[in-house]
Amino acid sequence: MDPTSSPDWRSPEAIQKWWYTPSQRDIKRDYPPSTVIALRDGLFEAHNRPANKLRGIFARHQQCKSVHLVPSVIEPVSLQMISEVGFETAYVSGGMASMTDTATNDPTTDLSDYTYDTVPNKVASLYRSQLLHYRTAMARGDTDRAEASIVPLIADGDSGAGLHTTVMKLTKLFVQSGVAGFHLDDLLSGAKRFDGHDGVGYVVVPLSEHVRRLKAAKLQLDVMGAETVLIHRTDAMSATHITSTIDPRDTPFILGATVNMPTDLCEVESGPLRAQWKIDAKLATLEEAFASACPDLVATLKTRIAGLNVSRALRVAQELYPDFFWSAESPRTAQGWYAFKGGIDCAISRSLVCAPLVDMTWACVGSYDPKGAAQIAAAVQEAYPGKWMAYNITGGFPDDGSRDDEVKALPESLASLGYVWQFLPIAGLTAVAVGVRSVGLEIKKGGLLGYLQSASRPAGRTGHPSAEWWWKDMARLTDMAADAIGEGL
Repeated sequence: MDPTSSPDWRSPEAIQKWWYTPSQRDIKRDYPPSTVIALRDGLFEAHNRPANKLRGIFARHQQCKSVHLVPSVIEPVSLQMISEVGFETAYVSGGMASMTDTATNDPTTDLSDYTYDTVPNKVASLYRSQLLHYRTAMARGDTDRAEASIVPLIADGDSGAGLHTTVMKLTKLFVQSGVAGFHLDDLLSGAKRFDGHDGVGYVVVPLSEHVRRLKAAKLQLDVMGAETVLIHRTDAMSATHITSTIDPRDTPFILGATVNMPTDLCEVESGPLRAQWKIDAKLATLEEAFASACPDLVATLKTRIAGLNVSRALRVAQELYPDFFWSAESPRTAQGWYAFKGGIDCAISRSLVCAPLVDMTWACVGSYDPKGAAQIAAAVQEAYPGKWMAYNITGGFPDDGSRDDEVKALPESLASLGYVWQFLPIAGLTAVAVGVRSVGLEIKKGGLLGYLQSASRPAGRTGHPSAEWWWKDMARLTDMAADAIGEGL
């Protein structure tokens, strides 16, 4: 039944009732149902089946105190492969998608500098391939395999690709693509450094801007009646700079020079000289600098600057102690970015602000840190008991096997902390590369026999009559459609 055929589609009472359902009742909204109705189209476009399936998976793992492990996929073949071996969901990375599908056909790195339809297009391709496998399984009467073919896809929404209108359009594309969930981060698009050049790592936006991204996405989901899982991601753990000091909630993490330098950082030419400039400037947060200069008045300062942004907080500090010097302007980069003290405290601070706006929180880490994982989980769960949490693993374990026992126990360890989703962002690319290379070498060495021994026969042992079963079933569906259409006579 088309939901738009019912008056409930544009009924404030029905929307309010939906907002009180288990999937929606914990989300904070600042707008009334009338706003949603005013923005709604006449068509219902949400693919809620995968989203509801994903919600069920997360709920089950939370109840069982287990963690759901997810690999990434880059194309339909790898998606089908992980589906057949039993994975319940798959992750679609923006970095991986940008290596294979961009509007300019230029592969890029994980900078979210590609057009905002890149990842939704990738999701749509993967989702449509699942629907095709669903139809072929149903054509064989295999309902179990048909159901297993629909693997909920969780996608990388990067930084939303713009301001709130663009975030809403990106969200709409995601919903139309068939995505089950996606995350939005607090990074500045295109500004990520992987080598730490000049002390620049990740550049984040003010917390207020990130909140606007999440609210824009949730509003669009409401407009579309979508159950899509919305995930908050913060990269504050790796952040070294921020684009603005306007948000008071960022004040504790803004760094400034405590020494009145003869030049500003942006005037210093070479990298080594800039590194020395930072040492000489003795960067510190406002509170750290004030505690060093005037420890007796620190408690007074904290009380008076609560809720103030950096510029106003600085005026208060100088009123209390006229000789106090601290400058957030002096260490700014040539791009205008402010020095920022990222880390676990900042990640927790941002997660707590964003948790009521989303279904799941994720503080992105560069490598596994058990102490940090526990700190984040404790803070989030104390404030919002039962809030879904995610954890990514990208590295940090030695190749000599010395921490293999820890790796083996990692899922159980994360689950005990309250995490329900653990994912491997680049696992799909690695698996495909290794698999393709392995099979390719066997074909190169053994020709047809090499293909049969390394690919066709092993695949045939999975229970299908041949490794090419999918081709024949899909072909039958094509023939069926041709027969139904007839010859036009």
